[in-house]
Amino acid sequence: MDTTTTPPCDAARFLVRGRWVTTPRRTRDRDELLEHVAALLVAPGEELDEAALTERIATLADDPVRVRRDLVEAGLVGRRQDGSRYWRERVTPHDDEPDARAAG
Repeated sequence: MDTTTTPPCDAARFLVRGRWVTTPRRTRDRDELLEHVAALLVAPGEELDEAALTERIATLADDPVRVRRDLVEAGLVGRRQDGSRYWRERVTPHDDEPDARAAG
């Protein structure tokens, strides 16, 4: 009997007990992790204020401000110029995963 558990997707291997601890060195791995995290945090079509998004990210990462910035810079999450509102910019292959946030 196999007692090992497999991650829900390849990017989940970078999470330690469900938390983002270190950033992968390879750009492709980093991008995949960001896509996975975006799918976990913000549903397509959902809009959040800065505090709500930061709170969600804090459930996954010790540095939620850096992760929020990384999500915006990767083009996965958009933001108003004043930083007051955030939303998903695009769908990812991770949106079909069981733990992904579903569109409203």
